[in-house]
Amino acid sequence: MYSAKHITMDEIDSRWSKSPYNNDHESRYGKRNFSRHKDTIAELFGIEIVCDRSTNTYSINDVSRASGSDVRAWIINTFALNNLTNISAGMRERVIFEEIPEGMRYLSIIINAMKDSRKLVMSYQGFKRAEPHTFLLDPYCLKVFKQRWYLVGKPEDHPEEKEPRVYALDRVKDLAVTDKPFHLPAAFKPATFFENQFGIDRSKTKAEKIRVKVSAYDANFLISLPLHTSQRVVESNDEYTVFEYRLAPTYDFIMELRKFGSKMEVLAPESLREEFAKEAANLNAIYK
Repeated sequence: MYSAKHITMDEIDSRWSKSPYNNDHESRYGKRNFSRHKDTIAELFGIEIVCDRSTNTYSINDVSRASGSDVRAWIINTFALNNLTNISAGMRERVIFEEIPEGMRYLSIIINAMKDSRKLVMSYQGFKRAEPHTFLLDPYCLKVFKQRWYLVGKPEDHPEEKEPRVYALDRVKDLAVTDKPFHLPAAFKPATFFENQFGIDRSKTKAEKIRVKVSAYDANFLISLPLHTSQRVVESNDEYTVFEYRLAPTYDFIMELRKFGSKMEVLAPESLREEFAKEAANLNAIYK
């Protein structure tokens, strides 16, 4: 429907008859099935499918919800690509997918818990723990970063902490929904929780003005795929581009900058520049 823009029920029936998911080889999709699935899509993705009575065609009410850069659009595009490769004989082995850590299997459990406002009981083993730790958790929201899923939630065994913690799903050993209710604080907004961050590291939360100078060629990667919503170009010529960010200089962000190596120079703040200079000196000592 997204690619067709506007589609009739007859066209939906025709596509369904050729779909690899039509295990019963039905000739028609049926208005009852369509209505049920349309309501499910609206509930899961917030995408409304509407009917234009003048043409008897169906379309997505707000296309931007399915074409943005957020996780919702990513999931929809993944479904679409999976469907396309299933339909196209021999194409699946010619489309190479990046592996996702096994934590994805917990997504449906977490989403149901969030929808029903129920606490989770989670067995979790961070990299610094020798054994898993089991505790109750209020699930606030989910975030994906670099092919890994993370759960933001408030652990019941740390009531003194004001802010929720971030948990990597690939480090979850077991997870289940309980019958204990929880209340999502009205003040908690998932988008603003990470607004000063690149990634999921919240060891630093205060935003700073960060400037980096990147070689002209490598700057193309940042222009085509910005690291953060605050990214802006402050200077550009044939040799380099200077980018400015307004975010916290966390470990995740520093590691992302380091991958540019000598093609990138930190200009500000001075503390971050000194940190990179020290790292460069250490590397130079290793490779002498």
